[in-house]
Order: sequence, then structure tokens, then C-alpha cells
Amino acid sequence: MERLFKGNTWLSKFKLWVLYGFIAFIIAITIAVFGIITYTSDSSKNNSRRVFESSLWNTLQLQIQSYRFLNYLIALKDSDYPLNGNAFFEYDLLMSRVDLLRQGDVGSLIRTFEGGRTTRLLNIINGELELLSFNLSKIESGDTSYLPDLIERIQRIEDQINEFVTLVNKGSNEFISNQHQALQKNLDHIQLLSMALLACLLCLCFFTIKGLTELKNVIRRNEELQLDIQAVNEDKAHLLSFVNQEIRSPINAILGTAKTLNCATSKSDIEVLSKHIDESGHQLLQTIEMLSDLALIDAKQLTLNPTTECLQKSIEDCLAIFEPQMTRKNLQSILYIDPLLPKDISLDFIRTKEIIVALLQNAITHTPSGSISLQIRPSALSAPQIPLATDTKDIRVLQIALRDTGLGMPSELQQNLRVNPSLPMQKEGPLPSKVGLSLALCHKLVYLMQGEMHFSCAPQKGCEFWVDIPFYVPNDCPSTKQLNFQCQDQTQALIIETDIHLAKIISLQLTAFNIDAVISKDGSLQEYKNYDMVILGNTPRFERDGNDALQQWKTKSCPILSYHPQAVNNPEYQIIPLHFPLTQTQLEPLIAGLFSSQKTASQETSSKAHKND
Repeated sequence: MERLFKGNTWLSKFKLWVLYGFIAFIIAITIAVFGIITYTSDSSKNNSRRVFESSLWNTLQLQIQSYRFLNYLIALKDSDYPLNGNAFFEYDLLMSRVDLLRQGDVGSLIRTFEGGRTTRLLNIINGELELLSFNLSKIESGDTSYLPDLIERIQRIEDQINEFVTLVNKGSNEFISNQHQALQKNLDHIQLLSMALLACLLCLCFFTIKGLTELKNVIRRNEELQLDIQAVNEDKAHLLSFVNQEIRSPINAILGTAKTLNCATSKSDIEVLSKHIDESGHQLLQTIEMLSDLALIDAKQLTLNPTTECLQKSIEDCLAIFEPQMTRKNLQSILYIDPLLPKDISLDFIRTKEIIVALLQNAITHTPSGSISLQIRPSALSAPQIPLATDTKDIRVLQIALRDTGLGMPSELQQNLRVNPSLPMQKEGPLPSKVGLSLALCHKLVYLMQGEMHFSCAPQKGCEFWVDIPFYVPNDCPSTKQLNFQCQDQTQALIIETDIHLAKIISLQLTAFNIDAVISKDGSLQEYKNYDMVILGNTPRFERDGNDALQQWKTKSCPILSYHPQAVNNPEYQIIPLHFPLTQTQLEPLIAGLFSSQKTASQETSSKAHKND
């Protein structure tokens, strides 16, 4: 914005800062107005009124009940004996009024009246009444000789009760008067701030109209400059076309893309072409590495070099290589790494990367639309009997499971891939000419690393590969697994997704954060009452009535995470966006930000409970 208004325009840099300050001033006034309104209408005011009314009512009840108790004693006759606890019942009613005036919010309010004089009177009244219990017990037993003394004692405290009632009435009137004055003061402040806000808004309208006029002039000048730039780009394109015709190279595809990049004018086109060049370069390097490794495997000269690295980061880096390809085909990719696996493992990550790359490339080729999931989890197979690597203490087996929702592999390719070199009659792996370079190398690497490879395919339903690979546990690996952020128990999430397999992998990711997930295809919430989070994916309901669905989920007062483009780009709702490939690394900070305060409050409550115990 500042670049548009540079030069000798009405809105100079100084005036821009003045305008920004003016807008900030308007925002501050608005916040002050709503803050005072909120304070004035706060529920604590209603609570103060309730306590005030209760204090008056309980005071009058004390006076009335003392008269009732006195009249009851005076009206006693010989025929009323034995009393059977009736006198104590009347006495308890009187003492209950005293207790109501001494405890809770009512007692706190009364203690502020008349500098604490009401408290002293109430203590005197309470003390005198407690002394009556001895005489009252004698009367209950039938000894009427104590009745005159009891009546006399009650009559003596009538003056204190009357004085107490007078002081409470006086203090209550002063209290309610102060409340009305404070309320009126707040209303006056609101009126003044509202007038100031109205004046500021009028000034802002003037600045806005003036600024839009200058903006229109700047846009017109920019259009003229754009025409000049377009003419220069056309000349540049003609020159590059001539150069392109003269250049010949074995990597013509990459060079042709580079020339097209030079002709591009928009930033988005430049980014797309740059990614394409980078992708093509990586594919070329991968092909060279695959051919080299195949030759070394056939010559039995390929050696495995295990290194200790972070498992999660390495797998996510592999998946990120194919993000451009999957984005172009609108494939939804997801990664789940089981928390039971160690964070750092010792493995030949270069060869493992080649295996994962081969499986991903095959899945992308046979999946025109849908989803691709990659799971890394502990395997049920026993670890092979191989020597331990340096600085390691144990050997375990992990399983790489990759599943797609594509068309499935041709039956001929499946037949050629069903080769197990570990069997006596099958010593050689599949030929690259039959199954492709990537799958051939993947198959040979798996069995070279003393693992196993299995798969299943169904027409129009996709394929799933299981690859079991042994790995080493480093010496410095902790004995107990360091868990990710954990939510409170009974935290629930609703997953709205028609792709059941994709929804199940998301539920596994949430389980790692101690979140129970419920899967729904259409997003109906009538049978799902208790949930703390909604993950909105692909659902036909959103395609039909997206705004109504979002409004329904919004009224449940829970955060909504979504990778649905229409939901993420909807400006009326605050949707937390998710991006593919969807990983636990992406979800963890979002979930921690949503539930960390709730967990902290629960821990504090638990700590207080332990202290009390």
C-alpha cells in the first residue's frame, strides 16, 4: 500500500502514518465502548442485586421469627405439655435466620454496613440466643419455672434486633444508591465514547474517499507501465524462441522448461515451472541412482550403510518429493507413523528412501484420483539373525504399508512381481522390463535388506503394499517412548469423510494424541453429541448445502479443521486449514494449540486435589 502512494500524492508517507494511527484510535474507542457495555451488563451486577435483596429479606425474617418465637412461648398452656420438640423447632427456625445473615455473600455484604456495627450486633444477638438453649431444654422437659426468665431474655434482645434491622435498611439504601451512581457513570461514559466514535467514523469516511481517488490514479498509471512491460516481454520472448530453436541437448525436456520459464511473466507461472524443473532434475537423478544400484545388486557389490536419523523427518521428506505430482492429479496423501516406533533408528535411509519412492511412484501412476496413504508401523515378523551394527543394542522390524484407491495394477504386472528370492526355486527378482525400473529395484532392495514384500490388488479398488524391513535400535535410544502431545481422556473428534480409508488413517493420527474419533460420511451431527473437534473432508453434503452444514457445525462451539477447498476459502467461517500431505507433524501444533489450555487447567485442578488430600 505504501508503494502505491509514493510520490507527490495527497497521501504522503506521513499522512499514511496519521491515517493508520487514526484507525487504531477508532479501534481503541470501539473496544472501550464494548468493554464498558460488557462491564455494565455483567452478570455480577445481577448477583449483587440478588445478594442485596436477600440481605433485606433475611433481616426482616429474623425480626418476624423472633416475634413468632416470643408469642409461641407466651401462648404456652399447661395442656401443651409435653412439647415434644416443638419449642426447639421454633428455636431452630430463629437461629437459622441468624445463620443466613452470617454466612455467604449476604454475610459479606452486611459486614460492610455502618463500619461493621451490624456485625457486632449480630454477634450479640447470636450469643444471647445461644444462651437460651439451656432454659429451652428445661421447658421441653416440662419445667415451666424457666419460662418467665426465657421470655424476659428474648424481650431484652428485641432492642438489638430492631437496631440491627434499622442499620441493615440504612446500609442497604446506601449500597443500592452507590450501585445506581456507578451505573449512571458508566452510561455517561458510553454516551461520550459513542459520540467520539461517530465523529471518528465520519472522518474515516472522508479519508477513505480521498484515498480511493488517489488509488484510482495510481492504478491508471500502473496500467500504462504494464503495457510497456508487456512490449518488452514480447521482444524477450521472440529472442528466446530463436535461441530455443538453436539449442539441442540430451535433456531437451529440462532445457525447454527453462526457456519457457524465461518467457513467463506471472509469479505463479514461474513457481510452477521452477518446481517442474526441480522435479524433472530429481527424477533424472533418481533414474541414474536406480540404474547404478541395480547394476551393483546384480554384481553383488551393493553394501548397506546404516545411519542413525530421525524416522519421522526422513519419511516426510520422501513424501514431500512427490507433492507436486500428487497436487497436479488432485491426489490426497496422508502419512501415519506409529508412536510405538523409536524416534531415532539406525537404518540405510538411502535405500529405504528408494523403496518408498518406488512404491509412491507406482501408486501415483495407477491412481487417477482419490487418496494415497503411507503407514510406518511395527511389524509382526521376528527380527532376522544378523549381527548388530555399531552403537546399536537391538534389532527390530518395521512395516511400510502403502495403499491407494486407484485402478489397480494389471494382472500381468502382478504375476511378474510375485517373486520371492528367499525361496529355493526363485533366486532371481523380477525383470525391470516386466515390472518397471522402480518396482524391480524396490523388490530387490527389500530382500537384500533381509525383508519381505507383499501386496494385494483389486480392480477399480486400488492396491496395498506391505514391506517389512529390519532396523537397529541405537544405544542412546530411551527405554520408554517419548509420546507426542496428549489430550485429556475422553476427548472426541468427528471426522466427516466419504473416503473411509483416508478417514481411518486420520483417526489413527488422532489416536496418537489421545483423541477418540467418530467417522461420518455425510456429516450429520444428530447422533454425535459430544465432540471437541471436527475434521471436515470430502462429503456430498457440503457440495449440496455447504453454508448450512458449516453453520450447523459452528453452532456446536468446537474448532473445525478442514482440507476441503470450499470450506477453507469460505470467509464467513474460521476454518483451520489442513494441507496434503497430511502428517502428524502438521497436526500436532494445531491440536496442541487447541487443547493445551484445557490440559493445563485439568493438571492444576488435579494438583490442588492432591494437596487437599
